[in-house]
Amino acid sequence: MAGFDKASRESAAERRSFVHVQAAKAAIGALLAAGFLALVGRPDALEWVALGALLAPALLAILGLLRVPLPALETASQAAFAAMIGYLVLITGGLTSPLVIWFALVPAEAALAGGRRAVMRAGLAAGVALLCVGAAQALHAVPESRLLMPAWQFYLGSALAAVMQAAFVAGAAQDRQRRANAAAAEGAAMYRFLADNAMDLITLHGSDGRIRFASPAARALLGREPESLLGLAAMSLAHGEDLKTLQSAFVEASYFGRSAEAEVRLKRADGSYVWTEIRCRPAEPSAGEEAEIVAVTRDISERKAQERALVEARDLAESASRAKSHFLANMSHELRTPLNAIIGFSEVMTHEMFGPLGGLRYREYAGLIHESGGHLLELINGILDMSKIEAGKFDLSEEMFDLVDVATQAARFVKLQADRKGVVLKTTIPPNCATIFADRRAIKQMLVNLLTNGVKFTPRGGEVKVWAVRESGGVQIAVRDTGVGIAPEDLERLGRPFEQVDGAHVKQQEGTGLGLALVKALAAMHGGEAILESKLGAGTTVRLRLPHAAVKSGAPPAARSADQRGDVIPLKGAA
Repeated sequence: MAGFDKASRESAAERRSFVHVQAAKAAIGALLAAGFLALVGRPDALEWVALGALLAPALLAILGLLRVPLPALETASQAAFAAMIGYLVLITGGLTSPLVIWFALVPAEAALAGGRRAVMRAGLAAGVALLCVGAAQALHAVPESRLLMPAWQFYLGSALAAVMQAAFVAGAAQDRQRRANAAAAEGAAMYRFLADNAMDLITLHGSDGRIRFASPAARALLGREPESLLGLAAMSLAHGEDLKTLQSAFVEASYFGRSAEAEVRLKRADGSYVWTEIRCRPAEPSAGEEAEIVAVTRDISERKAQERALVEARDLAESASRAKSHFLANMSHELRTPLNAIIGFSEVMTHEMFGPLGGLRYREYAGLIHESGGHLLELINGILDMSKIEAGKFDLSEEMFDLVDVATQAARFVKLQADRKGVVLKTTIPPNCATIFADRRAIKQMLVNLLTNGVKFTPRGGEVKVWAVRESGGVQIAVRDTGVGIAPEDLERLGRPFEQVDGAHVKQQEGTGLGLALVKALAAMHGGEAILESKLGAGTTVRLRLPHAAVKSGAPPAARSADQRGDVIPLKGAA
């Protein structure tokens, strides 16, 4: 933006300069015309044309104030100047006119307005005008001379005027060159200032990759003096393992002319290596020369250290996760085997299969052992299943089965607990949802978990109900209780493993907080979701949406891909 503003200011200054020059020419022409009229009186037709030519720069000055392109105006000015001199030469004696010398001033004046092309165009215009005068001289078409004084006096005045004009042109050219040199020096000083104070290393490379310039940042980055890098190939500083990467970046910039970047290790003066990011691009080539390469090198050691720390942390976490999964897999048999024995033997004792125990308390204790062992086995199974799901080791085994039968089994599993608390269990499964396609064990586990939670948090006299509805190609199974409900601020975190709601009623209940997390994870594995709706004091409803579980009557379910089943789920069973 700054460069654009500067260019705009320079263009406006050039236009103002053009307008001022043309106005000055018009003013001088007006003075000459007034003097001619005072000396000669009424001019004839040829003299009127000459007077009009002297005033022509006024029209160009007016056009310069408008939006006419400046190059077009400069070209018109040069052509008009050449034509005016040619006409004045023609009416003042032709090739013998004292004004012939003024043809040399046309390209000299053009040098102030533009570059080589402007001078060439002005020289061409002057040459054409001179040839026209010569042709008129050859055809004896030159009119009688309108000189107002003896020829030698006119020659003297014309020569003096030409010398003064030449001196003016030379002085203006010198001023212009000084301004250009000052601007170039200012720009060079600015670039040098930026290069000297930039924290990144700036280098200029030849087409062969050798360093031609290095900024002072080489001291901080590489511990080297900038002069010591001159003539070195960039590849000679790179680590052996990063050599091809750096070569590819330079080939991209020098051969294909595109910007490129590379992360490589560069050797410092003390023999150590520093991680750097090198961005290189081709510079604008000079005429007849191959393009150079500009490179900016930045120290990224800190970023690389952070990346290594993240990789190490990830590897450590993955290793810990594998170790945890391996440990749980190995311990599953060790934990379940004695529990099965405890549960089995306590059940034998409770039912007195081999005779009476000899006291009612023994039977009571045996029942407590059986109940505690079953509860412990349930907790262990929940933890193991959650671990399998997080580790991606839990595989679905989908089949068609009777949802009514599975819902009845789940309700029977919690019936004893419900009867003890005085909670009513209800199941409503319509015929169009009686048969579904899903993992039987997963559906049963989800229903058992939801029914257990419903019974656990529903006071005496309450109700827990299971129902299902058909929706599009899926089935929605819902479990609703009339229990204590959940506060809005607790809804978001429920469903995460080991998360439980705070409250006096909740703390009285046993549990690990895995039930709803398992439900959400298993629903997600079926490609669906578990939606929790609750209001404090008004009960809770959990809806299991299974979008691929519906089965048409008498038709087997279509095979689904792993993506449709949703085998891949986020960690922590987030739905």
